[in-house]
This record gives sequence, structure tokens and C-alpha cells, in this order.
Amino acid sequence: MRPIYLISKTSFRGVIHLPVLSIRYLAPEIDFTRYEGIVVTSKQGALALGHYSPNWEKLHVVCVGESTAQAMKQLGAVHITIAEGYGDTIFNALKSDKQPKRWLYCRPKMIASSWPSRARDAGMLIDEVIIYETACNTAMEPQEIAEDGVLIFTSPSSIECFLKYYEILPTHSIVVIGTTTQNALPFGIPSTLSETTSVESCVEKGQKLAISSPF
Repeated sequence: MRPIYLISKTSFRGVIHLPVLSIRYLAPEIDFTRYEGIVVTSKQGALALGHYSPNWEKLHVVCVGESTAQAMKQLGAVHITIAEGYGDTIFNALKSDKQPKRWLYCRPKMIASSWPSRARDAGMLIDEVIIYETACNTAMEPQEIAEDGVLIFTSPSSIECFLKYYEILPTHSIVVIGTTTQNALPFGIPSTLSETTSVESCVEKGQKLAISSPF
């Protein structure tokens, strides 16, 4: 089987983790009583919310992906809607809510989707707060990447930071967690989308590719 490399913030069983990213959690003051719902797009966003006293757990939470939802459940969230990706799926989840709400998007410093602007243009009430930031891990010791490796990218920033250390070869097979990440790949590089927006789904897709030949 060809080696599988996971380029993400956290590791996953059965694959080689490349820690090209680092996370810094921020602590802005937030008055959760001003909102009826919050939007969280990653597990790191959920972990950042864990630094606050749980006066938000009864709010309606829209999450991207099952792993984010599970993290929010562990923190005490009760009313959760899962969006399977960025962009239209978040917009549609907010739009389908029967009771108009004021939402708070608990976001990273850098985002790759313009869905908040689109939602505001549609009349939705959305504020944004930066609760963590992602940066390239300058303390990482580069590893050797096999020429026939399967590369799994879980965010646009994972691609950006990977390319600071490594090169994507024509013999590599690429798996991406969603279309936003897929669009962040350099032009002309083919890739395979995971079935759902979860690392587990990416790894399953990577394992199928790993038993095939790249040539």
C-alpha cells in the first residue's frame, strides 16, 4: 500500500501526520446573550469556544462536519445543525431556519469563503468574531515524502503551508475535504473529493487510492 499523508492540524489513526499547521487560540470578549445562534466551521473553533464559560450551550449551533458537531456536543451544545461544507451549505442551513436569528460566526482569522457577505445581502443578521488563527508551523522538522504518496488536505491553509516545505508531484494522489480546499490547489492539479467533510471520510478515500498505482 502506498503511504498516506494527512496534512492537517491534528493526527488521525493509520496515516502519517504532517504537522505543517499551528493554532493560536484568542480570547476576545463575547456577549453571547446578544445572539440566538452561532456558526462554527471547524473543530478548532469548537475548542476555542471551550475556553469560555458555557453560557452559549443553549444557542442554536450550525457546524461544518460531523467532527465539529461532536466537539460541540462534548462542550454541552444542545441544538445542532450540521452543514456538510462551506458556502452554500452554511447559507442554506441559516436560510432554512424557521425563526430568524441573530448569528455569531466564531471564525478563524483567515477564511476562504464569502458566505457571511452573501448571507447579509440576503437580509440575515450575522456578526463575526475571530477566536483563533492558523499559521504555518515554523518549528516543524520536514519529513521525506514518498513520490507515490497519497496526500490528504483538510483546508486551504494546509495546502499553503505544505507548499512552503514540499512540492506536489505528478505521481502524488490528492484527496481534499471539500470544494473550498479543492479550489485552493495550484492550477491543474487533479484531486479527489471526500464523501463528507470529515477527516475520517478523507482517510477512507485515501486508503482506496493507496492500493492503486499512481502511474
